[in-house]
Amino acid sequence: MELNCIVDGIEMVGTVIKDLSVKNNIDARKSFGLNINEPTFEKIENAVIAQVAIHFQIEIEQEENKCSIELVLEGAFLSRNCLNEDAFKQLVILNGVAALIGIARGKIETLSAGIFNKGKIVIPFINVMDYYKSLAEDSAK
Repeated sequence: MELNCIVDGIEMVGTVIKDLSVKNNIDARKSFGLNINEPTFEKIENAVIAQVAIHFQIEIEQEENKCSIELVLEGAFLSRNCLNEDAFKQLVILNGVAALIGIARGKIETLSAGIFNKGKIVIPFINVMDYYKSLAEDSAK
């Protein structure tokens, strides 16, 4: 199969951890939250570049002990010349964000495996479309 036939017009230029904070003294119950910041888009020559950041908050509690992890991961994406700007924006908002969540999942698993004696933190799969739907419903209230 020639993979160029299924390329969807978006290229990940890179990712960077913008912020990471870990405070730990336990291994127990967890809660998870995330905030997807609105992407920024900039036209450059014949392409568009986008940046989007996701802020993850994880808290684990056991009795009086707590662990908290906060991670801000930012990704940059570049449009392919044949893709129109609106289609690229949709790809970044859905596919780009989903890719960043997957990258953050691996980083959080690796980091937490080094922190805890038993196990690691595995963040859940996130349906990005449902995330945006819930935001729209919350703002409509």
